Amino acid sequence: TAEGNVFSPLQMVLYPAVSRYADVLLTMENRQNRDEISQLLSMHVLDHVLTSRTRVQRHNRRIKELTASSESQTANADNSTDLLDEGDDRWRDQGYTRPKVLVLFPTRGTCWIFVKQMIRLLGDAAMVDNMDRFDEEYGPPAMSEDGSDDEEEDTARVRRKAILKQKGPEWNELFGDDVNDDDDFKLGMSLTPNVVKSAGKKRRNVAGNADNGSGASGVSVKLFAEFYRSDIILSSPIGLKMVTTKKDDDDEDEETPTDVDFLSSIDICLVTRSDVLLMQNWDHVNGVLDCLNQQPKQISDIDFSRVRNYFLEGQGAHWRQLILVSSFADPHILSTFRRHSKNVEGQLKIKKKIPSDKASICDVMVRVKQVFQRVTCQSVTEVGSSRLRYFSDHVLPKLMRLKQKHTLIYIQSYFDFVAVRNLLLKREVDFVSVTEYARISEVSRGRARFLQGRKDIMLYTGRAHFFLRHKIKGARHLIFFGLPEYPEFYPAVVNMLNEGLSDKVQEEEDDVSRMPMSSLALYSKFDAHQLERIVGTSHCDRMVRGEK
Repeated sequence: TAEGNVFSPLQMVLYPAVSRYADVLLTMENRQNRDEISQLLSMHVLDHVLTSRTRVQRHNRRIKELTASSESQTANADNSTDLLDEGDDRWRDQGYTRPKVLVLFPTRGTCWIFVKQMIRLLGDAAMVDNMDRFDEEYGPPAMSEDGSDDEEEDTARVRRKAILKQKGPEWNELFGDDVNDDDDFKLGMSLTPNVVKSAGKKRRNVAGNADNGSGASGVSVKLFAEFYRSDIILSSPIGLKMVTTKKDDDDEDEETPTDVDFLSSIDICLVTRSDVLLMQNWDHVNGVLDCLNQQPKQISDIDFSRVRNYFLEGQGAHWRQLILVSSFADPHILSTFRRHSKNVEGQLKIKKKIPSDKASICDVMVRVKQVFQRVTCQSVTEVGSSRLRYFSDHVLPKLMRLKQKHTLIYIQSYFDFVAVRNLLLKREVDFVSVTEYARISEVSRGRARFLQGRKDIMLYTGRAHFFLRHKIKGARHLIFFGLPEYPEFYPAVVNMLNEGLSDKVQEEEDDVSRMPMSSLALYSKFDAHQLERIVGTSHCDRMVRGEK
């Protein structure tokens, strides 16, 4: 930093807890601090793996020396008992299997960035195997050259770039054309410290150049290593689930665990971009965490004299470090951390308070009255049904009575979408829907009919907005059936009001179309996390706990 410190202020807060292997829940990641968080965590992973591997190698050499000494001088009783005099527990330096670190990513592109950062931290001494294959399978996809003379292709390319720019930098970093957004992958990575570069054997160094070997010691990194010969496993939750589970022959819906022994000795579990994994399928994350630190089923290749005592006692989960990194706090993420955080070193939770002037509602640019309606419910299990009941009894009858057109209903949960869709079908309401599962033709047709006023209501799911970032035109009235998880989604959707309708509405003579624009958000006291990010901490406390 400019002050000469090795760590940034955020890294200095995180490092003490991370270095003592306490469980960490960080819910304040953003584009500005993502690199420094990733740098600290990748350094921690490398430090743990290289320290463990160096200790094992040192013990291997010492045991070999003592064994050779006792065999060559069997007549000397002192030398024959040197191995025992060292103490049995001194050699307990490993787990049942070699993998020590598990890192979960949402996409291949995020995995590629993390691995590149680790290799950069290793310096020029790193010798990397299979780097070209890794860049090909995980790096940015090959782009076609722009030297085409076809005017139509040039126009389409320019239009494509303009559309991608509208989706925002956050979306492009995850799903843009220049990143690999595949979410089904798994990768083993082994690190061998204190390796002497052998002459004549060519490898890629960190600079990307061929290294013929100069005799200097460094770290050998092998990508695409077999799991049981890897130190670090980098995977997506769905990729690891495909390896560790299989369909039950008797019941196709039931999945039974297969070989999970390679996860029996995980010391550090790092879950990156938890907010993105939440949008994919958080059940896969819970399924992977359930497989960690179980007693192995195959014990033929295990040297029990080298296994740490807490693994033998079945207490590996209490010595495992769990690190969850997210851009926001969510009940599902908090529940997972509470359930799987068992570390004897304790926990550290870092959360950022949202001042009122930094809340996302301040980014609303449209002049519209925004109403937040609290829905009363007694338990978290009743949130969905209570919200649907309020919508059915108070909101929907008013829409039908006024014959209100151009109404966009934003629904965060797909389960809530199914409930609202069934309710509208039962009431014979004319509507269209845009979901993450709909075909492109269905989405285009539905958006056109909604803009033209041929359909009065559009249902729009939160996951569809996250993955596709549609710009919905034709809305004058907005209903949030539950608050968005991402705070920036609230102003983005509100700012869509009157998009594409400013000229059309003036031409229409229908009094309904001339009604002032409106925005209604339904929430409960269990939506406090989402509400805080939208309106700020102080307003959230009053809106959740207040009588009115």
